[in-house]
Amino acid sequence: MSKRAIFFDKDRCIGCYACVIACKLRHGAPPHPSAPPEGNPTGINPINVFQYGPVIQEDRVIQFFQPISCMHCADAPCINVCPTHALYTDPQTGAVLVNQKRCIGCKFCLWACPYGALHLDGKGEIVKCDMCADRLKEGKRTACEATCVARAIFVGAPEEISQIQARKAMAKIKKENPE
Repeated sequence: MSKRAIFFDKDRCIGCYACVIACKLRHGAPPHPSAPPEGNPTGINPINVFQYGPVIQEDRVIQFFQPISCMHCADAPCINVCPTHALYTDPQTGAVLVNQKRCIGCKFCLWACPYGALHLDGKGEIVKCDMCADRLKEGKRTACEATCVARAIFVGAPEEISQIQARKAMAKIKKENPE
């Protein structure tokens, strides 16, 4: 199996929070207690959905949602600062995972992560996206990708994600600069 990465397409995300709930259910955590964004999620929350807008620009209402989770960095700062090596990269999927038995709760990884993707739960354990590594190894999609009705989440090889981004950029350039 090749290494994987997660791509969240803000241009497609509709802010339904299905990815958040699917992830929480997948990990045995209670789903969102009330309609987002008013509710206050409890327990694990490996995916955060940020809302931008609505704002008015040139008589148009602009609003988008940006899901953020662990980016499973190739040279992950959280792994580099962990004194007990509780964080590691799964060699098959490329997912950055946590070995809870080794974690001492020092929070160094929380401070080192540039995406704010790691959280401390109520039991003092580090919680983060595990990219559904077990599902990927079985040939299945991640819970968030499988649930996303807008198809705003793509999990694939980093090269595939680069190609998707390049196609999106070219389409945007052509749209803004018709010949």
